[in-house]
Amino acid sequence: MTRGRLARLDRVVFLPTAASAAAPVRLRSPADVLALLEAEAARVRADPTADPVARARAVSTLARVALDAIEADQVAARVSAIEAVLARRSPS
Repeated sequence: MTRGRLARLDRVVFLPTAASAAAPVRLRSPADVLALLEAEAARVRADPTADPVARARAVSTLARVALDAIEADQVAARVSAIEAVLARRSPS
């Protein structure tokens, strides 16, 4: 889709530029997701051509997803701790 068509559709889309094209990222843990979200939030905030409202909306969405990833990381750590305690208690 061209930028003109996107404008006519009245949609906000951040199109990657040649300078911002990055290598593929593998997301295997919540920490990987957080690292990616941090980088993308910085990229969105640094985009001088973005509409301020669209930029704020994108950053808030990324922040919400980041909070979910942090929560998932904490839950995974708790589950691991519980599994370790149960492994010590049960005779194998």
